Formats: sequence, C-alpha cells, structure tokens
Amino acid sequence: MRLRKFTLLISLVLILIIACDEGNEIIVEPNAKLIWTGSYDVDGCGFFVEIDSVQYKPENEGIIPPEYRTSEPLSITVQYIDLLYDIEYNCGDLPEAQKSKAIKLTSMDLNQELP
Repeated sequence: MRLRKFTLLISLVLILIIACDEGNEIIVEPNAKLIWTGSYDVDGCGFFVEIDSVQYKPENEGIIPPEYRTSEPLSITVQYIDLLYDIEYNCGDLPEAQKSKAIKLTSMDLNQELP
C-alpha cells in the first residue's frame, strides 16, 4: 500500500514538472516577417511578427532596434518563446484593447538588407 502511494506521488510530481516546461522551449523560425505598424504615440500598434500567416505580438518589442521601423515588412529569422496566451495592447483610436498571440523574442536576424 505504501509503495503504491509513493509511486502515485512520484508520478504526479513528474507530470507537474513536465507540464510546467511546456511553452518554455525556444522556437526557431527562419521565414518570419517583422511588421512595423507605427508608433503608439501616433496611433500605431508597434511591431508584429508574422509566422505562417499568423501575427504575434512580442511582449518585449522594445528590444527591436529602431532602424527596423520600415514601411515594408522585413524578412527575418527569429528565435522566440511562445507564451501560450494572448497579449492585450492599446493602439489607434479604438476604444477597447486589442489582443494577439504573445511571444517573447530571444534573438532576431535580418534575412535581407535594410531598405
């Protein structure tokens, strides 16, 4: 009986450890697009990263160099962590917050020259 309880306890602990690790892996995407929609100060929505036609909002977009603020999307290789939740942000003159899938950037390289 004791052995059964101990085995059950160990199994539960292992399941919790594995579940907590989900979403923490760094994902590499060599064919992403970095999209600048304008400064928040002038009703823009900042940066988005597009991967497989899905737009993600980097929670740490402040680390993106200002020279990447271009009118055309930039081709990038990005390393990121999928945060597995939506992030809310306010932009434009919309009365309610917008939502997008959230990511955390860990590394980003241009696949092209800056325009």
